[in-house]
Amino acid sequence: MIQGEGFTINESKFDYFFGRVTSDPDNTQRSLQNLRELNRLGINEAAGGRDRLLQIFQAGLNAPEVIEYRRTTKYGISIARQVEVSNEQATGAIIVCYFYPQGDFNTIPQVTSIIPKIYQ
Repeated sequence: MIQGEGFTINESKFDYFFGRVTSDPDNTQRSLQNLRELNRLGINEAAGGRDRLLQIFQAGLNAPEVIEYRRTTKYGISIARQVEVSNEQATGAIIVCYFYPQGDFNTIPQVTSIIPKIYQ
């Protein structure tokens, strides 16, 4: 588990973000899609992309919530926040999902997933 500034994340999540998941066809496809879209947004693992994602996760803690992605289960609440990202190749955003166990917003959330979005 990685402890960021205001969040935690499982180390294995970076496998999903950077296209290294091959467990089954659906997971592989989603992982490769993340890789393509992150690369278009200028977030490349070989060029410090992991550190850039950690910065985005921290920035997301104060970003606007994306209400349609809010999920409540018996285990807790997932809140999605959108961080705008751009470079010379593309403009877009990364929706970061933060999980609060037992719905306790006083706990440090865990980053559970990302959804890169390309606008142009």
